[in-house]
Amino acid sequence: MPYVCLLYDLYPDVAVQLKVVPPNNFIVLLWNFLNSQICKKAQAIIVLSSTVKDRVLEKCPDIANKIYVIHSWANHKDIFPIPKQHNWFAHRYNLVDKFTVLYSGNMGRCHDIDTILEAAWQLKDEPIPFVFIGDGAKRATVKEQIRQLGLHNCLFLDYQDKQCLPYSLTSCDLSLVSIIPGMEGLVAPSKLYGILAAGRPVAAICEPHSYLRDLIADANCGEAFDNGDGSGLADFIRRLASDSQLTDILGRNGRSYLQSNFTAQIIAQKYWRVLNASYLSKVLLH
Repeated sequence: MPYVCLLYDLYPDVAVQLKVVPPNNFIVLLWNFLNSQICKKAQAIIVLSSTVKDRVLEKCPDIANKIYVIHSWANHKDIFPIPKQHNWFAHRYNLVDKFTVLYSGNMGRCHDIDTILEAAWQLKDEPIPFVFIGDGAKRATVKEQIRQLGLHNCLFLDYQDKQCLPYSLTSCDLSLVSIIPGMEGLVAPSKLYGILAAGRPVAAICEPHSYLRDLIADANCGEAFDNGDGSGLADFIRRLASDSQLTDILGRNGRSYLQSNFTAQIIAQKYWRVLNASYLSKVLLH
């Protein structure tokens, strides 16, 4: 049976990088062997970013002619810009008249929350709330850090129902995406595409070689910062908070970029081309 292999996060690589298991563990060695066999026998391999592609090719260079990068996507018809004054979610949490920074999604081991907290610390005396929506392995630790630091500018909310997403993503003025050092090419944050659809600027915390930097620069929808650069992030937040016109421009740029590159229709066409070509090549070979 011909098949196409779609890779999201790379395992066991993530677990090894996080030191959950050693690289010479029997399960890791077996898993890597099975992964290589799966990729070699697949008609095609699809990954979510250029850096994920690089990681896969390091382990399995023989598949260079059949690996494709197809990004994630967001439904721009369901998620669209909503002015905060007309947004019930922003009203519920008293965010309408405040420049708000949002981190929405998993707070897992792969995500850099420390840099965000450093920025929150530097902005603790300014009327700029940080809203964290979601859960994950780091949530309890982060809440404890905030308590110890005495920060009163951070709000924690649980995961919201899916129908709330268009409102929660547009209750802010800036959204954050973060990956810890060493994770580039092992994970690809899909939350980015919902942020773009919502028409909000993006601040990405990532390594210098991250594909996120190229994407954000190409879209002109925000800025990227090195891990640990809480001061740079805080200065960017201040700049946007004092320039609503720039904030609006970056947000509109991001949504326009998504509509040109990452809608469901555009991404589906890319999948179709890979699947169709893979099927035809299988038929021709036989």
